[in-house]
Amino acid sequence: MGGGKKQCATVGFRYYAGLHLVFCHAMDYLLKIRVGEKEAWTGVVGGNTAIRINQPNLHGGEEREGGVVGTVDVCFGGADQGRNGYLQSVLGAYIPAFRGLFGLVVRKSMLSANNPYIKEWSILGRHSRIGWRDDLADIVAPDGHVDMNPAHILLEALTNTTWGGLGYPLADIDLPSFQTAAILLNVEGFGLSLLWAKNTSIEEFIKIICDHIDAKVFYSHVTGLLKIKLIRNDYNIGALPILNESNIIELVDFTGPAATEAVNQVTVNWVDRDNQPQAVTVQDIAGLARTNGQVNAVTLDFVGIASPTLAAAVAGRELQQLCMPIASCTLVINRTQSRLEPGDCFNFTWGPLGIANMAMRVDTVEVGLHTDSQLRITAVRDVYGLGAINLTTPESSLWTNPINAPAAAVRRRVSEITWWQFVQEYGESAAVMAELDDTSTMVICYCHRPSADAINYEMWTRNTGGEWVHQDTDSFPWVGSLAAAVGPEVESTLVMLDAIDSNLVRAGAYAALGDELVAITGVDAAAGTITVDRGVLDTIPVSHAEGAYLWCHESLFGLDRTARVSGESVDVRILPSTAMGRLSLADAPTNSLLTVGRMMRPYPPGNVRINGSRWPVSIGAAEELIVTWAHRDRITQTVSLVSQDTGNFGPEAGVTYTLRIYGETGTLLRTVTGVTGTAYTYASADEIADSGLGRLNTSLRVELESVRGSLVSLQLWDLAVARS
Repeated sequence: MGGGKKQCATVGFRYYAGLHLVFCHAMDYLLKIRVGEKEAWTGVVGGNTAIRINQPNLHGGEEREGGVVGTVDVCFGGADQGRNGYLQSVLGAYIPAFRGLFGLVVRKSMLSANNPYIKEWSILGRHSRIGWRDDLADIVAPDGHVDMNPAHILLEALTNTTWGGLGYPLADIDLPSFQTAAILLNVEGFGLSLLWAKNTSIEEFIKIICDHIDAKVFYSHVTGLLKIKLIRNDYNIGALPILNESNIIELVDFTGPAATEAVNQVTVNWVDRDNQPQAVTVQDIAGLARTNGQVNAVTLDFVGIASPTLAAAVAGRELQQLCMPIASCTLVINRTQSRLEPGDCFNFTWGPLGIANMAMRVDTVEVGLHTDSQLRITAVRDVYGLGAINLTTPESSLWTNPINAPAAAVRRRVSEITWWQFVQEYGESAAVMAELDDTSTMVICYCHRPSADAINYEMWTRNTGGEWVHQDTDSFPWVGSLAAAVGPEVESTLVMLDAIDSNLVRAGAYAALGDELVAITGVDAAAGTITVDRGVLDTIPVSHAEGAYLWCHESLFGLDRTARVSGESVDVRILPSTAMGRLSLADAPTNSLLTVGRMMRPYPPGNVRINGSRWPVSIGAAEELIVTWAHRDRITQTVSLVSQDTGNFGPEAGVTYTLRIYGETGTLLRTVTGVTGTAYTYASADEIADSGLGRLNTSLRVELESVRGSLVSLQLWDLAVARS
């Protein structure tokens, strides 16, 4: 629209680029893509394909740092993967196919706005299938996410030759022991999710996995194979092999820490599904009592745990192992118990120390030379043989993040622009007027702040079935609700239910009370009241129920500047934002509007009276019906808001008035058109003749509206009176 007060100007730039991102070796599924630590895409993709990212507001939209919009090729790097067409188009035909690597090819896409720097891209993927017991590879966590069986993680780390595993052949692996471990871990629901980024050695990575699941991986001196043993409470003390004076050649040492040195609090650090650090803490009640409340705490990192349930269980396990005054020993034994291996338990009895039936667990075994008849064993007292402990969880912090995620606006309105608003925006120059006709219109919206920390909102529109377009960004108006119902009147003092911040409302502004526009003449924030002139501009006073909303939106509305015409079907979505981001277009509810050309319609008449009274209940039994009103002029009423009791303005050129009068049975008695004055008298003789009753009606209803050419006023007067 030419000649307006607001002109389009370049306020920033969108930045486009193509990317080739390589993340890792083998992966089974892509689940999420994050850009700048915000989720840009979610789904499940298990093979090479192209996906569409449509997140223009991911980083605050065009008012901040834009978002991501474009097509991304997902490349799993299979043995038959071909060269990527987009990469060939920009790098040339002779490029690798990048087999064996998982990557994303971002075809030239919008990556940001206003900020020319590319944000970090990250993915959430899943890999669990290694070609061995795939039926046990996936472990479903309580939150529904799938983790990998740690036995499979260890087996792949031991055998893989592609990404840095130890490369052992399967012939060197005790597969039955790994199968036993995989079954038990699956039953326990003990899955892990973590990444080996080569920032540690593969041997250290294997140790980390063993620490998570409390396991030992070792070469068996019995079979010569790599074996796994889970440390569990899976024995009966009476069935364990016995080590005593009959087979112990030497008790090298036997020690045990004091009870006061035992740990009584364990904190486990873990990482949630959003890659955010979390922690869980457990305490030993008896241990705290032994130290008179003094906390002996340790903090342990288990970054492969992604479930709070599993983190709490592991914290309890670790506390049970650390809180007991655990004994340890070093033994030299003969070969009668030579099949004892790391992780095995035995029944230790040693008369000289008064020890009988103590469950000990083997830590290491030194077999010596094949000609040696002795084994050297280090062992610790098994905590499971000491019974359960009483655990408690310290009270967690009561702090909650005050920043809310963006949410949809529950209270929102979509309407057409009024003539008053149009003139305030574009002025009244001849150039502007020349672009208008009787069908011209525009669409506006406004909404209530969905949360206290909501910053602003974006207005997006489309013609029904078309593409969504960002039209405007604006702030939230003050919105209140009525504490009591109000009827039609010239002036009202509205008592507000929620008058907080009503001091922000400005006297002299206009507001919307439902579909009725009102002029604010006074605000008493302390009393919680707002005084208004009713039915201004193109509206008339009507009744409003308790709880009706008052929208103080005079300068706080979103405007779609598209020049529209009557009869268009327009969809509108409102996208509020907080410091955490903006509501996505897909998550925003839709309001639909069929335009009627509101701003070009004549204003309804004002100061309407029946027989000299406003909104009378009745007139005299023998009185003739007399309707009077005052002219209103859309064109000249652009300086101040005219109240209902004001005299004539105008009229607007070409405006006439139409009356329709209904009798006591609801039947239309007479239609009067083309009235140019400000009064009409329904003569008694005409009424008697029109009704056919042979008398005056006991009640009448009058409709009064303005007409200019083919246009009628947006609202009409509808007044009913009885005769008494």
